[in-house]
Amino acid sequence: MIGINQQSLRRAILAALGASVMAAYSGQAAAISPASLGVIDAGDSASVSGKAPKRAWADYGTGFNYGWTHTPPFRIFQVGDDADVAAGTRFDVTVNLKQNGGTAPMNYPGFSIWTSGAAPMVTGAADGSGYGHAWSQVRGPYDGGVAGYVAPPGLGGTGLLGVPGADLTQGSNGWLGEGGGGNIVRGHDGWIGYANAGYSFTNGDGDKIQGLLAGATNPGNVGQYGGGASDPLNGTALTNVNQDSPYVYTGFATLSAGEAMLTLQGLKAGYYLIGWAGSCPDDNANGQNCGIGAGQNYMLTINNTGVSAVPLPGAVWMFGSALLGFTALGRKKPA
Repeated sequence: MIGINQQSLRRAILAALGASVMAAYSGQAAAISPASLGVIDAGDSASVSGKAPKRAWADYGTGFNYGWTHTPPFRIFQVGDDADVAAGTRFDVTVNLKQNGGTAPMNYPGFSIWTSGAAPMVTGAADGSGYGHAWSQVRGPYDGGVAGYVAPPGLGGTGLLGVPGADLTQGSNGWLGEGGGGNIVRGHDGWIGYANAGYSFTNGDGDKIQGLLAGATNPGNVGQYGGGASDPLNGTALTNVNQDSPYVYTGFATLSAGEAMLTLQGLKAGYYLIGWAGSCPDDNANGQNCGIGAGQNYMLTINNTGVSAVPLPGAVWMFGSALLGFTALGRKKPA
């Protein structure tokens, strides 16, 4: 698993080797071992700062536009305490990723969030098994099975890491799920949401990733799971939250230059994984200043603003059923 020091060493090696050998180096198997941001209870927040690559959240090589598993930071965080997890308490949470000054601020931040539900997060084995090399920003494990970035032999995969189409049963995020070394909830339910303050793009799975600006492969700035074309600079909020997931009710992204924020309403207490970095899609087709050497300064802050005021669907249903029952009784004629 990749610790913080080991990850820094890898980035230094990449910078020393240069772009010409990056493809060969990055094709080797590895696994992530994210540090934990701890328990974020009501009224609490957690922050981390550092440097991340300019384009690791998007633009995995020419024409793919995946995230690079081996270079962006990942962190685990727990929403609510153990009692909240057991009770299924819902919270309102904001996730903010923004540039953090210095000589190389992160100009185009992007991040994605997944969940393992009430089960403590497992993200891969120490020997590197389960590593998927790349990931889709808007899918859970085994969600669609388009790209075929798969787990090694013995963990449900063919071992052909980094080979598109090698095993269509796994998909680009197969390494996140059971059989791939992790325990992110299977299918689309395991993905929570994303925010992208860079250019929009179409990723290697054909998903439309909405951004702050229209991109070369997504000129309409349409989101696959978002709110469609919009203009956040003029005050339009984006809806980039998986509202079909049982782990979150709704939410929206708010984007500006150098800052991406995701508001999650009714996020269920449990365990979550976030991956983030700079977003530079379309293989530099947008003319962005994309590089692979130096990282960019960021600040990530996750804030639990309190118990959600959004009513539970079950409670709403029970209330509606009771109301219908009272209405029916009121209409009965006396005997």
